[in-house]
Amino acid sequence: MTKEQSITKIEPKLVGQNNYTQWILSIEQTLSSYEHEEETIWEIVTGEVKDPDSEAKGKSADAKVKQWRRDNNFAILTIKRNCESEAVDVIGLARTANKAYLELQAKYEGKTISTLGALLINVIKTSYDDRTQTIEEHIGDFDKKWSFMRSTLGGGIPDDLREFGKILIDLSKNDQAKGTFLLATLPAYHNSLGENIRLKSGLTYGDITTHLKTYVPGRQKGRRKTTEDGTKENPVVLKGKEAKPDNGKRCDYCIGKGWKGLNHTESECFTKKREKKKAKKAKAEEEENSDTEEPTIKMIRIGKTTAAREGRILRV
Repeated sequence: MTKEQSITKIEPKLVGQNNYTQWILSIEQTLSSYEHEEETIWEIVTGEVKDPDSEAKGKSADAKVKQWRRDNNFAILTIKRNCESEAVDVIGLARTANKAYLELQAKYEGKTISTLGALLINVIKTSYDDRTQTIEEHIGDFDKKWSFMRSTLGGGIPDDLREFGKILIDLSKNDQAKGTFLLATLPAYHNSLGENIRLKSGLTYGDITTHLKTYVPGRQKGRRKTTEDGTKENPVVLKGKEAKPDNGKRCDYCIGKGWKGLNHTESECFTKKREKKKAKKAKAEEEENSDTEEPTIKMIRIGKTTAAREGRILRV
């Protein structure tokens, strides 16, 4: 029995090269679930089942042609409705699903050394900011980026990139490497926690995430609460100044004193300037006090006494 044909909505839609591998896998799984004679509609997309019009003869052949065209149009509509506008433009006026598939493949499936490197950089550049995320949310984002790298690499590597591709594929499958990169996303004030976890031998990626979920929230107890009498799903947000977004700047002076040192450099540090100004003022006051002290008069008795103007007796 042929499955009723209804266009499936796939999220996210095809945006470009970044999500093509995941998207085309979803399209394949969707269209493979619809029958076309003894094959599936996906075989029409790949070109394995061709238009029978050129070889068809007789009434039965006419029925096959009509069915192929219906299924071909259904495949094109499914592809287009699950593409963003830029990808739809790539398909253009393609009249067959196979033509549309080949156009998208040529545009988005090609891999270069820069695109392979970008997969790893996308993971490395991830950083945890406890002002905008919980540790659970951060780990979830990290997992998505790692899975995207792994699935993209699994889509095939060109021959000229095989050596580099193999290194990345092996890396993406390594549990210890994944855990190491996750710890590297922690900010400087969590360095001691990261080092303690690294010193424990035999930890799996799951063990590392458990440690982070257990200990990182405890280090956030001093943070100002942003909710009151609310739930995680329906928080009541307190009024107040909205936190500034992290601009990536770090102040070595503040960090050296045990503070976070966020959103400014040492040369911009107001605290350093203020403390420097206080030290300068204290030094100036000390010098001023030294200058106004009453001089000590040494009295030498020669044999005759005279009175000083202030009324003191000086012996000269």
